[in-house]
Amino acid sequence: MNSNEREQYEQQGYVIFKNLIPGSLIQSVLTHYHQDIVESSRPFFRQSTYSYSKNELTEFGYVKESFLDIHDYHNYPEFSQHVRSIVCSAEIQSALKQIFDNESFNLVQSMMFDANTGTFPHQEWWYLDTIPNGHLTIAWIALEDIDERAGRFYVIPTDADNLDFHSDRPGISHEEWLKRIKNYVDSHPEKIDAPALKQGDVLLLNSRTIHGSLPTIDPTFSRKSITAHYIPAHYQFGNLFKQKPIAYKKMDDVLCYSAHPEYSLLNQLNFKANWFLRSSKLLKPIRELKASLLQASGRSEK
Repeated sequence: MNSNEREQYEQQGYVIFKNLIPGSLIQSVLTHYHQDIVESSRPFFRQSTYSYSKNELTEFGYVKESFLDIHDYHNYPEFSQHVRSIVCSAEIQSALKQIFDNESFNLVQSMMFDANTGTFPHQEWWYLDTIPNGHLTIAWIALEDIDERAGRFYVIPTDADNLDFHSDRPGISHEEWLKRIKNYVDSHPEKIDAPALKQGDVLLLNSRTIHGSLPTIDPTFSRKSITAHYIPAHYQFGNLFKQKPIAYKKMDDVLCYSAHPEYSLLNQLNFKANWFLRSSKLLKPIRELKASLLQASGRSEK
């Protein structure tokens, strides 16, 4: 175990493992990405827009929007198998073990980026985390040498300040929370670290570390990368607000979770219906009615 890497991760919220992923594994992913995914006419679920859509390319041939749960594409099994050769690899598990005492780690999300999507500054634990909070780790994996003109991934060390933007105001909205983080980043540009990552380098960061991407300077450059999210196997999955029961599948000896199924007309309709119910103002009176009925029957809703 490398105590220096663990110490940096614990103190700053991130650490870089140089040349961790073999180039041969990366090349296999990129080959099938171009053959199977870029050329596909099927919609994919997009992490960046949170919706199903077909590939839209930049003028330089890069897919504009990111992909979600790439480790579990049933329609493109060879591509996903090669993705899992990285995100479920012994190299990744070994790196995680160097910063934790745990023996195994579950994969709870994977993403892939081609062009820079201009990710806004945020902390992951609002969306994904362990229960109790603070033990999820994100692996940002460079699939190519990331040119600074592409808009590099950046982080802000957690030892800089107490980077908690929600506890002082219970019920803070997502929009206000993001605004607070952006104001902090804008007022502390000297704390931004946008490392020059090479192909095969992996940056591990924790769920409370602020991260995002710098603006693209030259769109002729891509920023091909994979991000994967892991939790120690003995922790429950959730976010800042609640635990989320999930069903894992064992894939390549790692327990993996996929949040959104691949595109079909039925899956798209189900997603839109569920999204409407979660966001609709009609949901509040439905919940109140349900709670009243449960109370009348002598039960409480869990």
